[in-house]
Amino acid sequence: MTGQNDNNVPRNELTHLIRSGNEILGLLEDDSTANEHEYQKKRNMFISDYNKWYSRCLPIVRTMMPDRSVRFESLHHTTRRSGTNEYTYTIQDYIHGVYFNGRPKSYTDSIAAKRVREQISILKDAVPRTGDFSFEMEKFVKINPIHRQPSNAISKHAKLVDAEFNDEHYVLMKNEINSTFKRGSLFAAFVLSRELIRNLLLDMIRLRFPPSLPEYLYLYYDMQNNCHKEIRALIGVIDEKKDDFDLNPDALEHLIEMIDVFEPKTRPSSHSFLTVPTREHLEEYKIEEIVDLLIDIIDFMKKQ
Repeated sequence: MTGQNDNNVPRNELTHLIRSGNEILGLLEDDSTANEHEYQKKRNMFISDYNKWYSRCLPIVRTMMPDRSVRFESLHHTTRRSGTNEYTYTIQDYIHGVYFNGRPKSYTDSIAAKRVREQISILKDAVPRTGDFSFEMEKFVKINPIHRQPSNAISKHAKLVDAEFNDEHYVLMKNEINSTFKRGSLFAAFVLSRELIRNLLLDMIRLRFPPSLPEYLYLYYDMQNNCHKEIRALIGVIDEKKDDFDLNPDALEHLIEMIDVFEPKTRPSSHSFLTVPTREHLEEYKIEEIVDLLIDIIDFMKKQ
């Protein structure tokens, strides 16, 4: 297959790569290893299989999804960082045997697994670009090859947001979003998801520019109307101030790009109301990916 034109990658090859990626991911997610020898054996299997998988996926993503290729590669390796931490850690770090001191190996495995999971998600997004819209992604739902049990991410139709929150307010918001989504109240699910993302953006900005310092308030609070700013204004702040965040610039750019699609620009002649979305449209907005990335950023910033 290496000699074929990646512009015409058969859909069945993409689905095969998605399956293979999930099987490789299962090696990282399996925590049943009883001893160091078995752990190392499993790790070696992951490295061997992943390198082959990544080598095949990269030219496909570059050709079919040039808008996502930078993010896909930065999950594998990056030179745009001042040091290695939980946020800037890459799959190449894992392959090179970089672990976090004072943490069990399973902790590092879980971080590497997050990176692979996002790469698989990017690859899935290439499927509709092959032109065959009869493809049903639910056929290729993730199965853990070790335990032969479905993963928690089996159905995107059951939950719109599956992130873990410690804050009770966010837990209630997530439950409300998933409840409306399950009932088919898609407009309500979209509006609530947008409000969840807005609140997470506010948390992120306030961590870096705390409200205890009055000169920062204008960044996220509309003094004239006595209310917090909307999403588009908030991502404008992040874009303008991104050098002030000690974060991976690729991840920040990726976040801005995703939310930019989620919150399109309007014109004076535009409708003042939103179009009621379909389930497929909601999934295309990558709401869960945006939420997961914001949670990762906020958790990392809290540890700094």
